[in-house]
Order: sequence, then C-alpha cells, then structure tokens
Amino acid sequence: MYQYSASILSALLILPRSDYTLVVAFTDPAWERHLPTNVKRVPVHLSRTFRAIAGLWVLLGLSHRFWLRHVTSISSAVREIVKQNCELWIFPRQDLWSSRFPVPTFAAIHDLMHRYEPQFSESAGFGRRRYRDTYMRDLTRHSVGILAESNVGAQHIRESYGADPGKLFVLPYIPPPYLLEGNMTKDFDAKYRLPDKFLFYPAQFWPHKNHARLVQALARALASGADIHLVLTGDERNEYRSIRMLVHKLQLGQHVHFAGCVPEQDIAEFYRRARALIYPTLYGPTNIPPIEAFVLGCPVAVSGIYAMPELLGDAALLFDPRSEEQLTDSMLHLWNDDLLCRHLSVAGRERAQTWGYSQFAASLHCVLETVTSPTITSRSGTGEALSVATS
Repeated sequence: MYQYSASILSALLILPRSDYTLVVAFTDPAWERHLPTNVKRVPVHLSRTFRAIAGLWVLLGLSHRFWLRHVTSISSAVREIVKQNCELWIFPRQDLWSSRFPVPTFAAIHDLMHRYEPQFSESAGFGRRRYRDTYMRDLTRHSVGILAESNVGAQHIRESYGADPGKLFVLPYIPPPYLLEGNMTKDFDAKYRLPDKFLFYPAQFWPHKNHARLVQALARALASGADIHLVLTGDERNEYRSIRMLVHKLQLGQHVHFAGCVPEQDIAEFYRRARALIYPTLYGPTNIPPIEAFVLGCPVAVSGIYAMPELLGDAALLFDPRSEEQLTDSMLHLWNDDLLCRHLSVAGRERAQTWGYSQFAASLHCVLETVTSPTITSRSGTGEALSVATS
C-alpha cells in the first residue's frame, strides 16, 4: 500500500497545475520528503481517543451517515480536512480512514482476502472480517470512485459489496523507482553473504505467505539430488520462529538463508543476483515482487491464483501454491533449466515495458478526468482542488 500511495502521489505531482490545485494530507511526517515546496501540506494528527472511537463505531456497526454528519464536532483533524474545501480527496491506502471523512472520496481497495481467504487470522481473525467488511461497505456507498489493482479485484468489490460498476476503475501496480537507482550498501557482500546461486522469496512471515510449504517443497527437491539454495527476507515476526524450527527439523540449515529485513537500497541487488524469484503466496489479487523482478530481468515463478495470470501473462511460470508437488517441480525447473530462465528473463522485461510510470500516470489522469468532469463542467472550467490523503 505504501508503494501504491507513492506511485499515485508521484503521478499527481505531474498533473497540469492549470487544471488542478494539489493538497496533500498525511499522518506520517516522512511523506514530506516526497513533496515539492509548491504543494500545500496538511499534517494530520488523529488522536488515540478519536482512533478508538472510530474503530469501536465500525466494530459495533453504527450508522455511517450519522458518523459523517457529526464527526467534525469531535475531531479537529477532520475539521481541518473539511476546511480545505477540495473537490476530491484521493485515499490511496486501504484503511479505515478512507470511509471516515465527510468529503468527496476516491479510494483504493487493494484486496478482500478477509472474505476470500478467511482461514488466515491476519486478515479475518479476531473481528477483523467484520471490521473490514463494515468500513469497506461504507466506502463503496460513500465514495465517488474506487480504484482496484486488477479486473479480478474489481469483480471482488462488486461481488462483495454490490459496488456500482461505474464507480470502479482498474489501475495496476507499477514497480517502485528505487529499484533502478543503484545505490546499494557498499558492504553488501559482507552484510548478506548470499550464495552464488539461489532462489529468492521476499515476504514477511505471515501464514498466508506459505513459507512452510515452500520449505517442505525444497526438502523434496533436495531429496531428488538438486543442490538448491533459498534466500528469504523479512523481519523476525509472525511465523519466523516456526519456519526456522522447520528448517532445523528438516536439516536444511545449509540451504535456507535468512537475510532479515532488507532496506530499499539493497533489495534490487537480491533480484539481480537471484537465479529466480519463487513466490508461493496464497493471497491476491496481485502482488508487487513479481513485477519488481520483471523490471530487473529476474525469472519469475508465482502462484497462479486470482489476478496473477492477468498481471503477469505468459512471462512467468505459474503453479498451484497449495500443491507441494507443483512447488517442487517449479523450483527444479528454475534451478536446472537455463533456457527456461533466459526466456522468462526476456519475457519479464518485455512485459514490464508495457506498464510503467508513464502509463500509470496517464491512466490515473484519465480516471480523474472521468470522475471529476461533471464538477469541472459545472464550474465553467475553473481550476479544481484535488487532494491526496496518505498515512
């Protein structure tokens, strides 16, 4: 969601200023470094009390209309947003706040996995499903438009909340620009000590990331005689300890390498050095790492679920992430077949060239013209205020 927000903000910054005035509201001061001096900035402080009230309101399923009608009386932050008198507010991050402000709202919904993969507690447990369903249903009714990152994602929103198809717009992810900046850590080799040849899986250790099945598939592949090495990134949370224990139990310590949490400036070098990306996630509709790999010429094998075939086309090797056998076969193909890897590398680069920053920005501009055109016409061509709220 951070990457999507940054991409939308970058695209908005190149809008013709004769058409729009841009206002940016944010809760995290780190966003200020993304902004030129001629953009109006609105720092927003949402107090703990207000956050608690908003969350409880959603969990109890209380009236959204009543909330919007009276929220300015309890929050100075909301009053500050309303005071900007903007014609449209863009909320690029999927969270509660996209449905809690009494302003014309255009928001992104990235995934509905709390409905389509409810067995995972990280998205559907401990009241999360009810919580997310409530504020996303409120959002679909309240917003003037909704961004989805794929056609499958748009279909999920229609199926789940009866969203008006005329409100839905598809705007896929693009790879972040820092991948091509080439400013990796000077002591990279000493810091990470990567094997000469390895398969790469960048993902936090959430259960839905399917690390356990990947490690078991690696054990099967090694039993067939292959000398595969697997590099995992992600911090020491969630299922990290249990995955390390599984690696120890299966005696794979020489073949599974834990690189920890890798900063932006180093991640591109992992893709460049990897034999291939192996990405067995159980979530969708889409994921960013496969398109990051495309840009850098890293061959890709990925879960063939939800919108991944739509996003990647025939430039990636697809497999069933619930099949240990298919995972093993994919790893062996990537490890042993040089011709396949060269084909996937070329196909991925070509695919990446069809959808990048310029296409993303042009598509976003067209979407905004569609959403705002009735307002612009009614105001006789005067410049409109267009805002983006980031977290």
